[in-house]
Amino acid sequence: MTTLRNGSWQDVRVSLGPDAQVTGKLVFTVPTRIEGKLKGELRATDLVVIGAQAVVHANVHVDKLVVLGEVRGQVTGVSRIEICAGGRVFGEIETRALVVREGATFEGRSKMGLSLVPSAREVSRA
Repeated sequence: MTTLRNGSWQDVRVSLGPDAQVTGKLVFTVPTRIEGKLKGELRATDLVVIGAQAVVHANVHVDKLVVLGEVRGQVTGVSRIEICAGGRVFGEIETRALVVREGATFEGRSKMGLSLVPSAREVSRA
């Protein structure tokens, strides 16, 4: 299970609530939980948790990703992605580590390797 320095991904604060719908580019520098709907682009230099009710149709460039809801799009630059039971990812993934738990769905292509993950500085500049 993915953990933070002082707790677990369950303790991450919600930055986009379940009633929110956003179209555009979101950028975060702290651990973040998304529970609403996002269409566009998501960038973060830390952990992002896609909540069970969340629907993300976006290009995703984050450090670590935990998926409980749905992600559709290209997921790149991720050092670790964990798709939990009930989580769904449809698209392409480029990551250093991919965990697909029992009960999770992943449909698409994946590419793994150390050279695929940019530094945090590169993610924040983009």
